[in-house]
Amino acid sequence: MRSGFLVALVSAVMAIAPFQAIASAWGRYVNVRFAYAIDIPPGFSDVAEAENSDGGVSASGDGKAELRAWGGYLVDTDFKSEIAGRVQADASQGWMISYDHRVARNASWSGSRDGRVFYARAMKGCDNAAIYFRLEYDRTDLDRYDDIVERLVRSLHPTC
Repeated sequence: MRSGFLVALVSAVMAIAPFQAIASAWGRYVNVRFAYAIDIPPGFSDVAEAENSDGGVSASGDGKAELRAWGGYLVDTDFKSEIAGRVQADASQGWMISYDHRVARNASWSGSRDGRVFYARAMKGCDNAAIYFRLEYDRTDLDRYDDIVERLVRSLHPTC
């Protein structure tokens, strides 16, 4: 009886272990200038930070996906107007916007163009700043990136 329990316990631990390994493979990027943080997916490069320290870029190992994270001050505009301008800019560049959700302190929008998909997220940050991420990838990888997008949305936050 005891050996059956032990076998079941070991089997359960072994079934969970790969998921824990995947979860622990996530990295973290913290931006000091705009006081925000975001998780970096497994298999993506370290963030190559921009010279102005507003954020940076990370790429998937196969080079087919790119994650950008950045911050910016809301100068001569408010958060609502800033986001409206960004969504409009994406649409004017030929992206078919298929999702657009905006509330007072955050916004998310996504679209597709030429076999590519993007998902963007923005939040009010510290000291009249906004913080963002944008993940772009091949449409054929849509299912692969669903959980990744969900985690990125949850992980982007101000650190002030």
